Amino acid sequence: MKTLKNIILLGLTVILFTACQNKPERFTTSSTEIDEVKALIKDYHDGNWEAWKTHYADTAKIYHNTWKKTATLDETIVNLKGFIANTSSYGFGESEDNIFYEKIINDQGQTWVYFWGNWKGTLAANTMELEIPVHLALQMVDGKIVTEFGFYNIDEFTAALQEIEAAKMVNEVATE
Repeated sequence: MKTLKNIILLGLTVILFTACQNKPERFTTSSTEIDEVKALIKDYHDGNWEAWKTHYADTAKIYHNTWKKTATLDETIVNLKGFIANTSSYGFGESEDNIFYEKIINDQGQTWVYFWGNWKGTLAANTMELEIPVHLALQMVDGKIVTEFGFYNIDEFTAALQEIEAAKMVNEVATE
């Protein structure tokens, strides 16, 4: 009877110690990886492209509005610069209520940081203000971004630029 009691106590002790093991959090809203993504967003705001590149691994794969076609860091910089060249101001809201970050560790043990924010920009040609919801999914390894999926709808932005170009053409024809 005493042996059975000892076995039960030993079993409960093992269960208690196993349950109290420090397991990695699978979800959090604050971490070094999130701080890295916040620095990435700041470098984007500042137009500091050399610093922006340091947040990525050399072999990073970047997918924007696609699951199939990857872009290099340099191609992405060219695309982003081309996009913001049409604005007099741009960026994500500064308030924490406008930007959301989450870090997860998925079932495969991969670390991802998710970003949601509203990009706001003012077109330089006509001062039209645009707001574009943006979602980024960033896979992190050793503090660097190795994979990025970015999703946003730029149809309104593209349509506004087309209207500006059409007005320019009408003005050119009218002055001839």
